[in-house]
Amino acid sequence: MSDYKIMISYARQLNCLLTIFSLCFLFLPSKVAAQGSIKLSVGVAKVDITPNPAVKDWVTGKSYSKVNDPLMVSALVLGDETNKVVIIAWDLVDAGESATDEVREAISSELDIPKERIIVNASHNHSAPWAPVYRNGYRGIEKDTWWAIRHMPAQNNEPHFKKWMQYLIDQTVKATKQANQSMKEATMWIGRADASEFMNNRRPRNPAWGVEEDNTPSGYNYKHKDWDPSVLTGGASFGSMDRTMTLISFRDHNGNNIVSLFNLAVHAVSIYPYSNEISSDWPGEASQRIKEILGGEAIFLQGTAGDINPWKRGRVAVTEMGKGLASYADAAYRFSARLKSGQLNVNTATIGLPLSEAGKERTGLESVASEVKVLTIGSLAIVTLPGEPLTDLGREIRERSPFPQTIVLGYSNGNGVHYVGMPCEKELGGYEMEAGTVGTKETGTMLIETAVRLLEDAIKKVSKE
Repeated sequence: MSDYKIMISYARQLNCLLTIFSLCFLFLPSKVAAQGSIKLSVGVAKVDITPNPAVKDWVTGKSYSKVNDPLMVSALVLGDETNKVVIIAWDLVDAGESATDEVREAISSELDIPKERIIVNASHNHSAPWAPVYRNGYRGIEKDTWWAIRHMPAQNNEPHFKKWMQYLIDQTVKATKQANQSMKEATMWIGRADASEFMNNRRPRNPAWGVEEDNTPSGYNYKHKDWDPSVLTGGASFGSMDRTMTLISFRDHNGNNIVSLFNLAVHAVSIYPYSNEISSDWPGEASQRIKEILGGEAIFLQGTAGDINPWKRGRVAVTEMGKGLASYADAAYRFSARLKSGQLNVNTATIGLPLSEAGKERTGLESVASEVKVLTIGSLAIVTLPGEPLTDLGREIRERSPFPQTIVLGYSNGNGVHYVGMPCEKELGGYEMEAGTVGTKETGTMLIETAVRLLEDAIKKVSKE
């Protein structure tokens, strides 16, 4: 055989080997071949959940005067080729245990998505009802939280409220089904902005000693004519505050926005001190303005806002805050970083939070079952806490999280012990840590440690390549 023919034969053999090698690589287990190439899909929908204003306002015990602007439920469905996760956001005061369980049951039945993969977050909007209690037994002998019925009896048998109880579930399922039907492939982006000008910590640190004279006016609070949250009185120092607004956007293959999730920690209480109209408060205003600027939908996810108020109150303040947050969202969107996609992982723990003597009397229990959940997508972790966590709980979890992109939500999947803070907060007293909680001072630490443990478990499933 000539040298030329030998060379041709070798080339053919080499080409055959390369073809075989390529085919072998092509059919490697998907875990290896597709690492880092998991396709993420997203669907979103938003529908009305506004009750008849004839239902009673828990702040006054009287019917609402009218609807200023509607209350909405937002549904986000995320998929990773094999699993789905649902995030529900209500324009309500809370997402109590009973209502959370009820809507999970309904969604899971309709869409065959496991209940543990459904998250329910409330904006903590005070110009709306508390989530209804559908079944007894979640909190011992306590049915409705005392805030919801302090000026009126429970409303479950009141015709307008009873009708709304079913409407809330039906509309939430409707939104979720629409979101599921609209799913499309998406990329995930994250950006942040400093929104501290719109918030203040309402629990300043008063000095333990050394003040000889305090000239704080009598009745000095947000309703006082000289009220200025940027100036402290009585020698106090500022409480901690998370100044961050995080914007997570999901975009289609053309770069168009599908939905923006924006998260910050601020009470939604700008409307209710001055009006008993139904309103979605500043989160509704901001959502609408962000949608107008960025396109797609916009969904607010409330953070650990237990001690954080808006810097101003009233309808004018709502408009100003909505415009300001939309402007920040626009900048955060334009300068966002694209995140690598990954599998959707959900880790959940239910712990018994010990109750104070007042809590034991109110519930008849020694502890209340409380859910902590962690959703991870690549380098992004979303932690959910029950009740009203103070801002330091969110800060501590973020600082200890092994995920570089971590947001912490409060007001999610139950009421827990209501207000909950770091152990030192009990010593400082105040409404939140006295009448506002049914838990002992250890409860905040227990939530933190549970969240960190779930995050550490979750990171073991994530490829950092």
